[in-house]
Amino acid sequence: MTRTSKKRKVKGPDAALTPLADAGATTPEDLQLRKSPLTVLPLELLAEVLSYSSSPRDVLSLSRTCKYFHTTLVNNPSTDFIWRQARTQPALGAIPDPMPGMSEATCAALLFDSGVCENCGKKTHVGFYSFALRVRICDNKKQCLPNWVRLHLHQITEEDEVLYPDLLQWIPRMERSGPPFHEHIFVRRREWQAAIDERKMIHLLGPDVLAAYLETKQTLADALPAQMAFYTKLLARRDIFENGRNMYHAIGRETADRHAMQLGCTRWQILQSPTYSTLHYAKMRCWERWDEDEFDTIKDMVTTEIASQKEKKTAREIELALREKRSGVEAQHTQLKRSNPDLVLPSLAEFRKLSVVKTVEASASKKDPDLKHPFVASILKDNLDQWRDAARAGLASVLGFPGWRTTSKRKLHPVDRLTARFRCKKCHAPSKETSKDVGMDLIRVCEHVCATSNKKVRGTQRWNADNFVPDQRAVDAISQVLELCGTKAEDVDSVKIADSVGDRVRCSICALNMDVRSVGRHCKRHEESVFTLLPEVAAPGSAPLEHGLTTKLIQGGAKFAAQQDMKVFSCRHCVHDTVPPNAAEPDTTANGDQEGTGLVPQRPKLMSFNGLRSHLKEKHHVEWIGDEDVLRHKDAPAVDST
Repeated sequence: MTRTSKKRKVKGPDAALTPLADAGATTPEDLQLRKSPLTVLPLELLAEVLSYSSSPRDVLSLSRTCKYFHTTLVNNPSTDFIWRQARTQPALGAIPDPMPGMSEATCAALLFDSGVCENCGKKTHVGFYSFALRVRICDNKKQCLPNWVRLHLHQITEEDEVLYPDLLQWIPRMERSGPPFHEHIFVRRREWQAAIDERKMIHLLGPDVLAAYLETKQTLADALPAQMAFYTKLLARRDIFENGRNMYHAIGRETADRHAMQLGCTRWQILQSPTYSTLHYAKMRCWERWDEDEFDTIKDMVTTEIASQKEKKTAREIELALREKRSGVEAQHTQLKRSNPDLVLPSLAEFRKLSVVKTVEASASKKDPDLKHPFVASILKDNLDQWRDAARAGLASVLGFPGWRTTSKRKLHPVDRLTARFRCKKCHAPSKETSKDVGMDLIRVCEHVCATSNKKVRGTQRWNADNFVPDQRAVDAISQVLELCGTKAEDVDSVKIADSVGDRVRCSICALNMDVRSVGRHCKRHEESVFTLLPEVAAPGSAPLEHGLTTKLIQGGAKFAAQQDMKVFSCRHCVHDTVPPNAAEPDTTANGDQEGTGLVPQRPKLMSFNGLRSHLKEKHHVEWIGDEDVLRHKDAPAVDST
């Protein structure tokens, strides 16, 4: 890696004032550092160029561009004539001479620098409202000026004139005499109070300190009349300058309106043209008027730029309208799912491919009806019914019932049966883990989107029933349980019978109770699952299951975060290990000792929900938690684990 050479340091003001003095001794790399041709001009030519400036503001701006011009124009008394010549140029009155001890650059900065409004804090290019108090008020004088006067100014009263006549001889005061001041003396409240405190302290420090204090303040008192006279002149020049600036801004706006009318557009549109806006604001800053020949020169270019801006605006509006339509389609899909959780719906990507949805999303006009329109909603309902019929027929074929039809009212459609469980060929491939392979029912299989594909691929893929296979392990397990219940999957009453069984289905391997709908998921935990049906009388001490609890806590997000952190959960596996669920009531002696089982019931260990999940995974090797694993103690004191 080549190392860049260091810049040669130029020492002394003389070298900076004569940049060509050592031109023969410098290298070409050093000469390239001086990018501006103005830096190589002799002082006489530079003064001739600056003689055409409209005000000292231009000279002040040039002096702040680089070190060379700052040294040449600010720190060089021999160039004061450039500033003096610039002070006589303004068309709206000449600028007064600086006070003794004040440089030309300081006077120009005092008059033309921008700053921050002392009331609202907004940056403004308006000059000082009071040069004596160094206060700046923005263009919003109706609000900022009264607030500032009320908070920061102190009006000198007759009592103040009697008590503190010496302070009034030297303290700066407001030089304005018009409303709202009306010939009264106004000083800064903070400075007035500080002067009173200083005066009281000085009288306590002795005659020597008092004499030095009086001498210092007498110097300020002697200079105050000249300063106030100078500030009054600057204030008059400042008001003239602000009036002129407002006048030329109004002229610029009128000219822009006239030019916009010629081009058949608005002022805002013509000011979006880079060519026109550059000249427009440059003329407003320099207080110049437009020449019609200048506008005719750039008229064609401005017309082209305005047309381009209109095209871009139209494209943005169309894009925004299409984005709103897509957002509306997504909101409608979400609303359909929330309004009826048991409704069979396609995924959002498949929902967008319906004919009526594609028509709505392709329309960029806000006047066209959306999916909430009654007529469009009826067409959407027909499209969804057609999609469901095709999905049901395809999934029935997957289950081994191609072209299924029946005249019996006692037989369920294959996809409406409890044994209608499916697996995705991609997501649930044999090479993948089966711990999270919980299978899918009709609702979940219809809205399934493969998580293995990226976002672009998911948007182009079509839902197809051929991508799924029957979840045979779940089908066999559910069929076994239905046989224990005395019914078959094809029976129309099988769903009611299964729901009436409740939580009396028991896994013989882990001794947990569950309902029939949980069998298809639970059977994946064991290589060979065997289920039994408990009698209708529940086992002593068994607590009912809270169906949907684990799904709510896992998928609920931040809404249920507080419930997850509460230590009110215990493990049903550990409860069954401590006291066998099928054990009879033990006999107790007079001393309270238990006999028969040899097991002493222990108080279950309470933990948070996430702690319970870790416990189940580590101790019981349960990675996909279910309602049959969780026991929530509602009467336990809610202890926050955090």
